[in-house]
Amino acid sequence: MNFCIVSNPERHHWQAPVQEIINKLVSKNKQVFISEAIAAKIGPAASKAIVCKDEATCLKKSDLVIAIGGDGTILHTARLIHDSGKPILGINCGKLGFLADTQLHQLHEALDQLLSNNWETEPRFMLQAESNGKTFFALNEFLFTKNANVSMITLEVFCDGLTVNKYWADGLIFATPTGSTAYNLSAGGPVILPETDVMVITPVCPHALTTRSLVLPARKKIQVTAVPVQQEILFSGDGKICDLDTTILNVEISKADVEINLIKLPGRNYYETLRTKLMWGLDLRE
Repeated sequence: MNFCIVSNPERHHWQAPVQEIINKLVSKNKQVFISEAIAAKIGPAASKAIVCKDEATCLKKSDLVIAIGGDGTILHTARLIHDSGKPILGINCGKLGFLADTQLHQLHEALDQLLSNNWETEPRFMLQAESNGKTFFALNEFLFTKNANVSMITLEVFCDGLTVNKYWADGLIFATPTGSTAYNLSAGGPVILPETDVMVITPVCPHALTTRSLVLPARKKIQVTAVPVQQEILFSGDGKICDLDTTILNVEISKADVEINLIKLPGRNYYETLRTKLMWGLDLRE
């Protein structure tokens, strides 16, 4: 099995763990692929790995991907391999890190589990957005939001051709269960278990207090239009601005045919992640 390491080479506190991963895997006669950008930052350990020009080349040559960093690193990796099905192990050395249930102090234990084939994958579906012949993918969410110079935006949403609502808000989130603990949660949306086959629409600071999140079956076809047409709207997927002409906005959002396979190690479960990350059950008075 060949491994690829994806990380942000500019973050110095991630460089030492990358070196540890390379040293351990190579000592077990495994091939490890890294990009030139990572190799330039990690010193002697780079000579033990196979250096490729860029991440895309590394990913093509690997069987399994280790993404070390925060959730942003995993989302970046998912965009690169969304159509390959290759499993991703997330090692969290960022902040909250919902997508990576392996923490930095568990690094060597996780590598031992990988090398022993003692792991399974947990599929996470993605959303796709189509507009004017362009297709975009998101593991967490798509977001329509206002330009800095605009007070609010007005969007009309249809589900399978039926009118859902006209939203007047600072923004509108279309999230997967994976993304339910990201911007959706910050905007007051529900936490959804990853295996649930739904998507959620959550307005950001809606003008009407009665406007709340709406959970829909993931198989539904959603159409989003701007009313009136000419509005200053930004459209992004997983935090990255999509190259889309939003002056005449008409976007169809649906469940994508591709999935991201996150590696799940023994003894980990999503309820434990929620309790740990959200501090459920913790009495802060003590």
